[in-house]
Amino acid sequence: MNILGEKFKLQRKKLGLSQKSLAEGICEQSQISKIERGHFIPSADLLFKLSQRLEVPLDYFFNDEIEIKSNLSNFKHLSSRLLDDRNYDDLEYLYKIELNRNVFLTLEDRTYLEWIKSIIDFYHYNLQDKAISDLEHMLSGIDSDSLIYLKLLNTLSNFYSLVGREEDYETNYSLLLKLYQTKNLEHQEYLFGYIRVRYNHAHYLVSKEKYSEAIQEALETIELCKEQQTSYQLAPLLILVGNSGKQFLDQEQVKNYYLEARELCKIYDNPLMLMKIENYLNQLDKNM
Repeated sequence: MNILGEKFKLQRKKLGLSQKSLAEGICEQSQISKIERGHFIPSADLLFKLSQRLEVPLDYFFNDEIEIKSNLSNFKHLSSRLLDDRNYDDLEYLYKIELNRNVFLTLEDRTYLEWIKSIIDFYHYNLQDKAISDLEHMLSGIDSDSLIYLKLLNTLSNFYSLVGREEDYETNYSLLLKLYQTKNLEHQEYLFGYIRVRYNHAHYLVSKEKYSEAIQEALETIELCKEQQTSYQLAPLLILVGNSGKQFLDQEQVKNYYLEARELCKIYDNPLMLMKIENYLNQLDKNM
């Protein structure tokens, strides 16, 4: 299904129209079906008549600024927080609820659910090979300019790094940087995605014991967060610098990074990370 077909079907469903009632007096029902499946591009005259019945301007079908409303908005909001907390039990519970909802989903929304499933498979059920294979298959059918493509590619990169496929990881990371260079980071989704990619790379460098490189990557990303006036991933980045800097910094400097991260967790209500920071600070104070 292409973007025209998706928008067409979405608006028809929104108005409660069947394909037959939409087509009545304008065209054959089979033409509506073909439009929605991306198998037929209507003439300007036919599309104009259909747009009138669908109560939208012609621009609705072609202007990217007129967005398709997602029926997963609430789920995306909740899943984002659960992913940050690595709460895969609740994530799977909500995922199953969404699967059973009888609502129209765009191609991007369907892909988003499949992406969530791959994460659950990888981390919750240790089905690493299946999760990687599913993501590779999904990526082959998605436009590389889309936001969901970037999400999937970043997750696949993480999976590669965790199973020791370092060459594949490095290839994907280079591609991600190249793709993000073409994006407007004033757009929050792109900004957050780019920060996540940089944070993940710093974490990868730590796993390879390249601590000075990891610190440099994290500090540059922290500066980006401050320039863009966002707290997204700022606390984890500060913690990463503190952890990686134990070989180069004294305990007081390391503690300061944790204290700054703690304040951010209090401000932005992240109790799980706050608890971990408090435990670390308590241990640090005992050793000082």
